[in-house]
Amino acid sequence: MIRMVMADSGNILAIARNELDRLTDLPINIIHQIQDRISVQAAAKMSVLSRAWRYIWSSNPRLIFATGFCTMRLPSKTIDIITAILLQHHGSVKTFSVDISPIDSSQHPVVDRWMLFLSRNGLMNLSVRNEKSVNAPYKLPSYVYNVELEHLVLSNCIFRPPCSFRGFSKLGKLQLSRVSFELDVATSSLWMPSLETLHFTKCSGLRFLNIYAPKLLYLYLVGCGNDPLNLGPFMVCSKLKTFGILEQEVPLNTQDKTMIPTDILHSWPNLNRLILGKCFLKFFRSGTGVDCPPMRLNRLHLTDYDFDGEDQMFALLSILRNSPDLEILSLHMLSQRKNDDMEVDENSSQGPDYGTQQLNNLRTLQINRFHGSRAELLFIKFILASAPLLQKAILLVETSVCESQSLEISKVLMRFPRASPKSEIIYEPWIALAFCRYIEAYKELITVVDDDVVVNGVLRNSDTD
Repeated sequence: MIRMVMADSGNILAIARNELDRLTDLPINIIHQIQDRISVQAAAKMSVLSRAWRYIWSSNPRLIFATGFCTMRLPSKTIDIITAILLQHHGSVKTFSVDISPIDSSQHPVVDRWMLFLSRNGLMNLSVRNEKSVNAPYKLPSYVYNVELEHLVLSNCIFRPPCSFRGFSKLGKLQLSRVSFELDVATSSLWMPSLETLHFTKCSGLRFLNIYAPKLLYLYLVGCGNDPLNLGPFMVCSKLKTFGILEQEVPLNTQDKTMIPTDILHSWPNLNRLILGKCFLKFFRSGTGVDCPPMRLNRLHLTDYDFDGEDQMFALLSILRNSPDLEILSLHMLSQRKNDDMEVDENSSQGPDYGTQQLNNLRTLQINRFHGSRAELLFIKFILASAPLLQKAILLVETSVCESQSLEISKVLMRFPRASPKSEIIYEPWIALAFCRYIEAYKELITVVDDDVVVNGVLRNSDTD
């Protein structure tokens, strides 16, 4: 009996040993991919599994020090751990991501030493986040500009390249948030032949920056109003698919046609997604003779929109008139409205002349912070009557609209004629549930890379489509 038990134990150990060997025998890149899906701490603990696993974690080419890792202990301890990991690492480090927000600016020289080590070890993807606005910006050391980066993410940093810097030749994605550019004449023009995604959020010092990226597909400018980027060099980006410009003034020089919106949009024949703020819309105001060029848009998103603004209505109708392929229209309204404009009257004759325009491909309309004003109701009436393929009209009602008024608005909406027999009106309050739905729709609309960005209070994550 005892012999049988011992034999069974031996079999169990043998089976366990075989299972362990089966995992250990996986290709090293597969093991690294397994470690990529767990925290740095958990990956290091895997070294106790066996002698063969002891140093596997220290050869992982991806080192991701997320915000949770960097903020869960004292900054001095975080610095010591990251430094020790880099010193023990063998092999190349292709991806390095770190949140230096907890680290005082007096310790930035330590971060410089990390960058020096990485610049000598095959770095391709770099992410340095310095999220706290009270922190002093981190100045990227000069040797980083000599690295052949493919993906660069910076937050609250200073971008001051050496005079010999002409651009990152292999860079495919560039995401910059609250980055201050300190450029001279030699470094103001950057050549980035492989760049496909460019995203600026609340950056400064862009006025004299010229980026030449003929392969660019996605361009986003958010909140850079104090120092707007020159859009002229991007007119050669004929492959551009998505353009977003929010919370930013667009300089218009009447002597420089490169800054006229019609010329800019006309130079992007493959543009299919457009995200605009009110500052860009003002160039299409009535009476200027400026009209939107024909486009192949299938998604249009407008922020801080105001139906009472004649210029904005003219701009919207101009874009709709010249975008016959449009499938999704999303409007994020201003949160405050005039009290005297809250009367429900679907028969009012006041409003723009919509004419006989048809939206033959429109499938989804979404209005966030809907108030039910006369101008809004007239617009919805026009959409319902002009979109034969419309499936959903999503109206998220502003919380300032009282319950009785909301009921009256819903009754008016139900009486509007519809060109599409399958159209559905989704009428909900602007609350957490509706807000979450808006976020999901916004994620689909705006495609950027791995970063989260806040636009008009909305968390935006991205894909590269």
